[in-house]
Amino acid sequence: MKVVCAILIQNEKVLIAQRKNGFFEFPGGKVEKGESEQEAICREWKEECGIDIENVKFFKKGKDFQDGQDIDLTCFICTSRQKPVIHVHQQFVYTTPDHIFDFPFFEADAHIVEKLKKEWPCLIEQMKQKY
Repeated sequence: MKVVCAILIQNEKVLIAQRKNGFFEFPGGKVEKGESEQEAICREWKEECGIDIENVKFFKKGKDFQDGQDIDLTCFICTSRQKPVIHVHQQFVYTTPDHIFDFPFFEADAHIVEKLKKEWPCLIEQMKQKY
């Protein structure tokens, strides 16, 4: 199954979202048939967070195994001029990569967070110019 997520950067922080099970994630979801990964992530953010995302750029691919299924995950980074609205999550938290694991986060996403920590100073500079 193909799944996408995106790291929203606003005000030099990243948004993480708490699911109903208590764990935090980068919002996203399944890629629908006939849809590109970029189209899917834009649709998912509109549905889940009520915003249009901009400056969507590939960040990292990964694989996971959940509920008996192989998951092909593609992660993007993005910005938005809009403020996310809670539709399906319990809460949104803005944090920095160094503090993401202060919150219960899926261990399967650790590789994304590690890359985010490593590239954070450069990403902030790149994305500052975009929002």
